Amino acid sequence: MIRERFGFKFNGWYAFGMNAISIDLDRLPSCLSKNGRRRSHWRTQRAATEKLKEDAEFLIRKALSESPSPLNEPFDRADIHVHQSWSNTPLDYDGLASAAAPVIDAFTIVGVISDDSPRFINSYTLTANKVAKRSQNLIRVTVRRSESGE
Repeated sequence: MIRERFGFKFNGWYAFGMNAISIDLDRLPSCLSKNGRRRSHWRTQRAATEKLKEDAEFLIRKALSESPSPLNEPFDRADIHVHQSWSNTPLDYDGLASAAAPVIDAFTIVGVISDDSPRFINSYTLTANKVAKRSQNLIRVTVRRSESGE
């Protein structure tokens, strides 16, 4: 399912029995990557950050509303995974982490996780794979309830 909102196309949202929530985006704003932040004006960055947070909040709330089991309280500990499928030039991992930060903040705003500090996040992983067509480009952000309490 592709949904367009605020100029971004969103490929979907998934809730897995309230143990994990994933949202898919077709791209992240380049001005929010580490290198993009050096080249773009702070107002451009701020607008892109706010827009991306709003869009991510919309998708997370949609996933929560369509889930068969409600989320009564934030995950005690969580694992965050950001996956990038790319056809041309990928964001490097530090750029991907920087650009995905507003999406992670949206999970905090909605109440899926209490905070994105190491006290509440058990692991943060980034992966990437190459795809054949540009239409297959995807950024998937998954927040999963952590199995271990470490």
